[in-house]
Formats: sequence, structure tokens, C-alpha cells
Amino acid sequence: MDHSYQAWQEVLAEEFFGRQHVGHPTLFYIDDEVEQELRHGHGMEEPLAQCVGRFLRSGTAEPYRALEDYRWRMWQQDKDGVPAFLPLLACSVIAASRMVNDRNHRATAYHARFSQLLTGDEKRLGSQQYEPISRMWQVLASWQHSQKGARGLCTLPAPADLPSNRSMIGFAQSQSLLSGADRSFLPKLFRSLREHGTTWPLPGETLLAQIEIRGMEQHFSKGFRNALQEEEFRPFLAKLIGNYAASWDGSDALVPTGVTRAELLVRLDAGRLRWVARLRCAEQKKRIELKDGVVLDQLGDTAYYEVTGLPAPSADTLTRGIRRDGDNLVLSRPSSPVLVLARDDVLGVWAGTDGFRPGEAHVVLAAPSAQRDVQRLLDKAATTGRSADTSKLAWVPQGWTLHKPVTFDDAVTLRRALREVQGAVGLLQPPAQFKLRLEGGLKLAPSHDPHLYLRGGEPQVVLPDAVEGTGTLLIDGEERPELRKRIAAGRPVPLAVLRLEPGRHTVSYAGAEVGFATADQAVVEPRMTKVCGFTVVDGKASESPSLLFEQTLPTGITGADCTGATTQDATAAMELCRRDADEVLFAAADGRLWTLEAPEQPDWWAERLADTPAPLRFEADFHGIGGWLLERRSGRWKGRPVNPGTPKPKTAGNPRAWTRAVLNAQQASVDLSWAAYVQAAKELDR
Repeated sequence: MDHSYQAWQEVLAEEFFGRQHVGHPTLFYIDDEVEQELRHGHGMEEPLAQCVGRFLRSGTAEPYRALEDYRWRMWQQDKDGVPAFLPLLACSVIAASRMVNDRNHRATAYHARFSQLLTGDEKRLGSQQYEPISRMWQVLASWQHSQKGARGLCTLPAPADLPSNRSMIGFAQSQSLLSGADRSFLPKLFRSLREHGTTWPLPGETLLAQIEIRGMEQHFSKGFRNALQEEEFRPFLAKLIGNYAASWDGSDALVPTGVTRAELLVRLDAGRLRWVARLRCAEQKKRIELKDGVVLDQLGDTAYYEVTGLPAPSADTLTRGIRRDGDNLVLSRPSSPVLVLARDDVLGVWAGTDGFRPGEAHVVLAAPSAQRDVQRLLDKAATTGRSADTSKLAWVPQGWTLHKPVTFDDAVTLRRALREVQGAVGLLQPPAQFKLRLEGGLKLAPSHDPHLYLRGGEPQVVLPDAVEGTGTLLIDGEERPELRKRIAAGRPVPLAVLRLEPGRHTVSYAGAEVGFATADQAVVEPRMTKVCGFTVVDGKASESPSLLFEQTLPTGITGADCTGATTQDATAAMELCRRDADEVLFAAADGRLWTLEAPEQPDWWAERLADTPAPLRFEADFHGIGGWLLERRSGRWKGRPVNPGTPKPKTAGNPRAWTRAVLNAQQASVDLSWAAYVQAAKELDR
């Protein structure tokens, strides 16, 4: 591949899948006009179709082999990068944008236009050679889903959502239905509908009907108008525009260029509904301040933030929608009369989710305007939770109904019911699956072999969404009858029930295959490429550890070997901490705060210390740092000074966490030194 193709790949990746699309639906829309704008705007010398056409092997059985090989080479260099076949897929969208009746072709004649675009001959690339491009679209969709919204929310349809006669070209067509001008007009349409007091968001079919009733088709592109009239493609168009409505936060633009969106979610924690924000971006700040006194504080090293300064979730705030602006960031939540919560693995509590997850438990809250739709859906598809919970729980918004736990054991029935009911629940479709993959399972030594599992702890198989009858699930080349019921339900298929023998295994479905191995144990030899330890000079150990090289390794201290060495750190202190304490903290004088965890008890304790008195203690060493050691037992704090010094909590660390810890434990000691810490914390808390 030459520089021109690579340059087009980079331009398309940034334009359509850049981080400015975080949390927003993104369409890979490109027509002749957009191609010219990109070419001139980025100084591209060669037109897109001409650049791609030079690498086609037209007239062969595999005309796109050079482009596929280039994609694999790029994938090996960057496995998280945008799949490197965007220029070819962009040409497939341009061909779809040209599908109108003319003197030579019907509006449905796609392949002639695609072949003419890339080769200059409308017959050189036929429909029988298009299957690799269909697979590329599904790879792109799988990649976008794997990014968890950081590169935009995927708008590619699942294979099952496409008309049977568009099973391959429908992916490209789906991206050509809404032009840039169409998407710019959507907020105006949404606002005009919501201003009439309509429950929001409306399902896609209702939106399309409103467009036709109000005669607003004239404001949309010709491609949109043609799709609106096409009965087979109309259901997907409804889903597409419905997803845009569900993500609209009330602003004038769906995706403000260069502005990151933080999603405002609801969590159920300790019997209260609270806000939590999720921010999908590479660089995450610890603290973000927005307008009107709204502050986001990062929760650990996660993508979630605690939100302060907003009215608590209630019947009013949940249905109105919320938006707060900041420096190059927008915090928003679209209005919705239905709130669905599922267990969040990161937060460890119930939190808002975009769609139902088959086989998992949910909490469903419905406003009065949506209660009929929710009840219809549950009656049709739910395994549990059909009846509303009538207990008077304080955290349930006034007038809303509660269903818990709601589970859907049959994903096929759930999808069908969502399509039938539509209404307020029509947008809660389970996430689309585009590729055969493994999930879960008990891995043995993942750093050694990421596909090695403990025997009896085999993973589950997630099947791609596909048209019924397109494939049979084979385990090691054989169909297993005990899995048929789970396959028919459309849920992940557990392999642990098969009691597979140790060794390598394959799973194949609809032409795709994944492999894994099982074993009773894994012996992994440690790979020691670098040795860390303490250098020794004149019988004294260095103050801090470093990498030991050949000349320092023989005399250096590694592991527990410290024969003949003394430490230079005269300020080191050792304290004994109680193992039965509920919490052990160390508040340093400079504002840093540590939580001290009790180490595991050595195996030899049981042999040598059969009558060990309880409670046992563990050692904590403090080198070159002073502060107070705090222990909480039975709700009471006790503290001990460790070279305490004068508290200066503004100089380092997290002053807010330090302040909260010191004030919580202010009764830990009557020592004057501790009183100085408490006073410093109170001054910071003002």
C-alpha cells in the first residue's frame, strides 16, 4: 500500500470514528460531495475511488485480497485501531448513495454502480464477489461495539435486521440513508415534536409517521425519502431514527464537533437513586467542573464519576432530560419515561443500561405514560417480574411503577416482543452481536495463553445475530443436542455442561470459527528479564530500589536476602496493626492517604503457632514519611503518631479524601499533634 491509501484511511478514521463522536450514534455517510470536501479539505491529491481501484485484482476470484492483507498487517501493529479497510467501505457507501433510477439502471441496481465506481466497467465486479465486503462491515461493527462507545455508537444493522434480498449490500445502504444535512435537521424535528407535550423519546415508527403526517419529507435528502417509501427497508430506517431520538439530549447538534459527551446514568445504591457519569475518553481527569456548580469526581481508576450539584433523580428530572456544559465537555441524559437498571460489574451496584440483557436480572421503573407499554412487553417476553411490585419503597419516583427482578430467558422472544410493542420500550433492544466470540470462563495463566481455561470452567459462546437457518453450532466438528435449547433462545451457550476432555477445542458457526484449550492445571515458568533490588555500597543498602545489572547483581539485595547490609534510611518506622480492624488508614502530613490491607497469613503459622493468641497483628513500615496511623474497630477510631510532623495537606495527594478521613476519625486521640491534623482538615473543609 502506498501513502495515498494510508492517508485516506487516516482521514476517514478521524472524520467518522474520531473521539469527538464519543457516546453519539455515528454514520459512515459519504457521497460524491462529501468525498470532494474531504479531498480538498485534507489536501488529498488522488480521488478516493481511484486510489482504491489501483489495489483491486479485478478479474480474479479474490479482487480485494491486497486490501484484506493490508488490514491484517495494520491489525498486528495496532489491535485496537480502526480496521484498515475504510477506503473500500467508503466506496461501497458512495455506490449506495448513487442508487436512484436513471436511464441505465433501476434504483436497486447496486453492483453495477459499485463496479463502475472502482473499475470504470459496470460488469467487472459482480454480486458473487461482494461477500468479503459484507464481512468487513461486520468486522467494523464488532470493533465499534468493542470500543464501548468511545468511537461513536454503532449504527450498522445486525444481519437479522436486513431484508433477505439485501443481506450483503444492506450494510452500505444503511449508512447512506441519513446524510449530514438530514442529521442536522433531526434536532429541529425532535424539538417540534417534544414541545407538543409528547412522551419522549418516541419510537422510530411513530417518528416516521409524524414526518409523513406533517409533510416534512421535503426537508430530508432524496436517499431518505426513497427509503421511507420502501416497505422492506422502512423497519431499519425506523430503528435508525429512533436511536438518534433516544440519544438526543435537547441540544441543537447531535454530535458537536470536538466536544466529548459524558453520559449521565442512574444508580441504585443503599436504597437511594443517585447520579453517576460515564466518560469514555483516553485522558480522564480526576475532577471536572461544569456550569451551575456541577462537579464530577472520578471513582478510582474507572470511567465513572460521582456527580454533585444536580437535583436527585426524581419523576421530574428523569422525564425532563438534563444537560450541563463545561470546557469541551457536555454532561447529558436524554428524557425517557422508562428507566432500566442492571448490575454493573465496575460499580458493584444497579446502574442504568441502554438495553435489556437476556438471561440477566433487571430493575424496571416506568412513568405513568409508559406503564402500558412496559406491561405489554413483560407479559409477552419476561420470565420473571411481570407483576408490578406494590411495596411502597421510598426511592421509587412518585407515580412510577416498579418491576423486579425482570429477566428474559429467551432473547429471540424478547426481540420479537420489542418490535411488536414499540412505544417507550422499543429502543431497549439487546446489544447487537456481529461475530462469533467467547466470553466468561475460568482462565488459566492468561499472560501465558489467553485462550487456556480450567477444565470445567469453559467459557460461553456468543453467537452472532444472523438470519435463522444460516448456520449450525459445531463443537469440535460435531453438533451437540444438549445445546439446542439454549441456541434457540438466542442466549450465550455454556460449554461447561459438555464436560470436554483436556486439550484443544474448536467452535464453529456460520463459517466462522474460534478455538480454545482446557487443562486441569497450568505450569508457567517465570520469565525474569529484569531484576529489581537494592544495591549495596560499603555494607550499606541503597535508600530506594533500582534495576540490578550484571556488576551489581552479585552483591545486591533481592527478595528477603539482606545478609550483611544495613539501611541508610534513619527515619524508617515500623508499626503493628490489628488484623481484626474494620479499616486501617495512614494519613500523611503532606495530604496523602493510604488504606493498609492485612497481608495473607503465611502457611507456616498453623504449624508453628498452633496456640497463636488473637487478634494477630501485621507489620507496616514507613520510610521517610510522617503522619498518623488510624484504626477503626466497632465503629470507634484510635490513632497513633508515626513521625507526625506539621500537617501541610495542600502540598500533595488528594486533600479532599484526606480531609474526609481525618474528620471522620477526629476522636481518635487527644494528642496535641492529632489536634493540629483535625484543625488543618477543618480549614480545608470550609
